[in-house]
Amino acid sequence: MRHLFRIEIVAVLLLMGVLAVPVQAEENALNKQELRAMLREIIKENPGLILDVLREHSEFVLAVAQQGADMQKEKQLLAQWKQDISQPKSFRQDGRPSLGPADAPVTIAVFMSFTCTYCRQMEQHIKKLMSIYEGKIRLVYKLLPLPSHPNSLESAEFMLAAHKQDMKKSWTLFDTLFENGDKIVSSNGQAFIRAAVADSGLNLKKVLNEVKSDKVRSILHEDEEDAQKLQFQGTPSFLVNNLVIRGYIREDLFRQAVDMALAEAHKK
Repeated sequence: MRHLFRIEIVAVLLLMGVLAVPVQAEENALNKQELRAMLREIIKENPGLILDVLREHSEFVLAVAQQGADMQKEKQLLAQWKQDISQPKSFRQDGRPSLGPADAPVTIAVFMSFTCTYCRQMEQHIKKLMSIYEGKIRLVYKLLPLPSHPNSLESAEFMLAAHKQDMKKSWTLFDTLFENGDKIVSSNGQAFIRAAVADSGLNLKKVLNEVKSDKVRSILHEDEEDAQKLQFQGTPSFLVNNLVIRGYIREDLFRQAVDMALAEAHKK
């Protein structure tokens, strides 16, 4: 009976167009056309079968539908990148925290916030990419504080001020802030940020003097302008040379973007 239901489910989904590609279940080797023909005969005798199967296996149906939606979204993204790659884009880099060689063939602009959960997840992908493509990637961090998150602006201001004082020590602060977004948005968030600055070996007094400087304000304003120019409406967002990425994506897709950018750079 279970074997029959799996055949019926797959056949129903194929007939309805939920599955866009041929599917092979482990229990059978029927092809797409045979499944459709079989289902048509079954439905003639049991008109309510489709609704019965969908109701009884709703979780399976939803999972398949989501898979189909993800595949469609991925196709659209790859098509977008093929257009992006020939459309030059620019952003301001001076004074921003950056890693990697200045002459790297691929530059990734990372539009992020220390209080953004998805930014934290994407940072793990980025660290892997920097290891896999050692010497081929340069990162430039563009800080976009989230207005709805307490102390998000302060964390960005302190990072930029710390980076201006001591680039090397500021990366210790960067990691601490990224790993403790929950503490930043807490009622003791500002005290936590100041303590993190001191614990990073930075001069807190000098950082405090720089936090509200025209330079820090200018960088944050320019980063917001660059985000708007690229039609980024949230974090995380990325520019991989000319390839636009909005929001969280899988690591393998991120690698595809880097590979495309590398291939294009080697043509020049």
